[in-house]
Amino acid sequence: MRRAAAVFWALIFSYVVVGAGSFTACAEDLKPRVIVFVHGIHGNHETWRAANGAYWPQLIQTDPHFQQSDVVVAEYPTPSRHGQYSTEQLSQILWQGLKRQRVWDHREVVFVAHSLGGLLTEEMLINHPADAARVRFVVSYATPHQGSFVASLAKIYDSDPLLTDLRDSNDNTFLMDLEDKWRSTATVSRIHRYCAYEALDTSAGEGVGRYLGAHTRVVSYYSATYGCDVDTSPKKINADHIDIVRPADRSSDAYTFFARVYHSNPVINVVENVRDNKVSGLNVDCNRNYATDDLQVPIALDPALHEQLISAEAELVDENKVRDVSPPVVKKIDPNGIAHIAYAFKGKGRNLLLGCPDGHASILVHFHIRGEVPVTE
Repeated sequence: MRRAAAVFWALIFSYVVVGAGSFTACAEDLKPRVIVFVHGIHGNHETWRAANGAYWPQLIQTDPHFQQSDVVVAEYPTPSRHGQYSTEQLSQILWQGLKRQRVWDHREVVFVAHSLGGLLTEEMLINHPADAARVRFVVSYATPHQGSFVASLAKIYDSDPLLTDLRDSNDNTFLMDLEDKWRSTATVSRIHRYCAYEALDTSAGEGVGRYLGAHTRVVSYYSATYGCDVDTSPKKINADHIDIVRPADRSSDAYTFFARVYHSNPVINVVENVRDNKVSGLNVDCNRNYATDDLQVPIALDPALHEQLISAEAELVDENKVRDVSPPVVKKIDPNGIAHIAYAFKGKGRNLLLGCPDGHASILVHFHIRGEVPVTE
């Protein structure tokens, strides 16, 4: 009976290896963003290959609409029987593998995760906040955020600790703690989570599958969509738990859903520029001083580009009939676009020919601004 249940579990979650080596497309000069594929339990680099031979990572790599992104396929050890690693251990193995593949050297990181892969990705990001800061979003396909009854069944016959963490029971502390940590951790709670769910039951095939019931919905709609962004509806994929991540071409629902999410969160180029603002009409009587320690000079910032004021310098210009100039100094800046400046000068004084003319000058402020410009692909 133990052997039969193990085979059943393998039939539902395992994948046939039809190629050798993992697919990694990571250029010497890294692109701004990287798309990382993370397989599920008992999966490997062939998880993403459709029956017609189409390989999802390669479909993206050769798609001109993703020209700003490298593609990396992650792998971690989950044998089909009697696995020994916990989710926490596997999340660390996953992180180390991505480090070797230079994923964390990219400016932006996004994830395509299948089943258990979504949970491991979340656990990994919670434990590595510096790297999580680079992550824009995660797209999960049939990830059991509330567990799976199939895992509960298989746990009776297999001691794999992953099955304990994937159970759909009310005392699944791993899943409850994972969601609590995600929502309460600032570095990850800002990351968008988008979800797709399987619409078809998975067939276990002959033998054991017939003994236990031929078709099973591995991850329910509610489990697959729990905790995901509410402003983007979960995507129904007309496939079973295995084929949900095996798009046959670029028009398949799994592919177009990811493409839509990707382009609604475009690659961002960080750009810096200098913009000037001049304050004119600073007049002074011929025999008086003119000084202030808080001249507030604004510059307009574009909120759509998330512009921020980084620094500012000031200079006195258009000087006429002034003396004893104290060069303007920027005392502080406000991120919302105001420079606070101190300066002083005097009138030139009386002149035998001109009498007592007024003096004047202007303050020219150079604002250094950083903004985020979406890239069209």
